[in-house]
Formats: sequence, structure tokens, C-alpha cells
Amino acid sequence: MNRGGLLSVALLYVLVIAMALLIVVNRHHSRQLFAELQKLEKERDELSADWSRLKLEQSTLLNQVHVETRSKQVLNMQKPSADNIKVIRE
Repeated sequence: MNRGGLLSVALLYVLVIAMALLIVVNRHHSRQLFAELQKLEKERDELSADWSRLKLEQSTLLNQVHVETRSKQVLNMQKPSADNIKVIRE
């Protein structure tokens, strides 16, 4: 082989090694991104479950029976008697 042919083979060898390294780096980066995706999906699922629990808690706390019970216990409130109710008409 002449010098030009040897140089071409060496250049091709270097290019093959460089491409192999790029593939390894690319796969590593891909695996890192996949691991991050799984972590974010897990966090999304946890947040979704928290949201559902909070909505359930909100609906429980806004329940009229619960509000009435808490107002009687904590604030010592009571329903007004018929004598204390005044109707205003315009």
C-alpha cells in the first residue's frame, strides 16, 4: 500500500472509533434521560394522588353537616329561633 492508502485506512479507523464513542455517549445520555423521565412520572403520579386526596378532603370539609357540627363545637354557634329571624322585603 502506498502512503495515501495507509493514511485513508488510518483516517477511517479513527472515524470508526470516534463514531463508536459517540454511540456510547448517546446511549448513556439516553439512559439518563429515561431515568429522569421515570422519576418525573413517579412524581406526577404522587402529585395526582395528593390532588385527589385534597379534593376529597375539601369536599368533606365543605359538607354542610360537617360545617354545622364544627360551628356548634368550636364557635358555640346555634341555629336562630323563629323569634330571632327577620325577613326583609323591598
